Amino acid sequence: MRLNRSWTFLASLAFVGLFGLPAGAAEPSCTDPAVPLSALLMPPPKHDSAQTKAELQELLRLQESRTPEQIKHVKEDDLRTLERFLGGIGIKVENLSGSARHFFDCIDSSVRHEVHEAKNTFDRTRPYRLPHNNLNTLKKLSDRDSPSYPSAHATYGAALGMVLAEMIPEKKEAIYKRIQDYGHSRIVSGAHFRSDVYAGNVAGAAIAASLLSKETFRNELNEVKAELRKAAGLAP
Repeated sequence: MRLNRSWTFLASLAFVGLFGLPAGAAEPSCTDPAVPLSALLMPPPKHDSAQTKAELQELLRLQESRTPEQIKHVKEDDLRTLERFLGGIGIKVENLSGSARHFFDCIDSSVRHEVHEAKNTFDRTRPYRLPHNNLNTLKKLSDRDSPSYPSAHATYGAALGMVLAEMIPEKKEAIYKRIQDYGHSRIVSGAHFRSDVYAGNVAGAAIAASLLSKETFRNELNEVKAELRKAAGLAP
């Protein structure tokens, strides 16, 4: 009897394994922007250059003038999410479907992949890793922090923002300002030099342009657009 029960249990597991998921339930792949950022971007200033020294002085000046409101805003901007980006311009997004989440996760994944190669190629030292930098950065520090150039947060903000401007055109100007604000938070925090953020804006725009030029991505955008607008409380 025990043997029969064991076989019944194993057969049940096999049935769930074979038929428990609907056909085509595998996670869809992401569109590859294939943007060679290390070839697109100019090399960053050297760590001992006059420009790097001037940019470090700018970070110190911003650090001295940070207000409690700025500190709160900058710390919240450390999140790289759709909700945080749009929340910075007063747009609240709730209850997105899994497919919509996947669409926006793919933008983040594209940024991470493309920026990783560029960061490792340029290998610029973070401002708070320079000798005698005197920075009190608001970023959570780690020995595994990536190189400084380009800023991944600025790249993400630009890439996401350019795509969102296609989906919410009536908020385009506010979104463009948010791109700049999102990158500026990295400067105020002491996490990046200004030139890192500028390069991130260029990189993000290039990634977005590449994605938007692809039919597959455009089709996905059109499918998610109505849902995003509804979740944000905007007219269809």
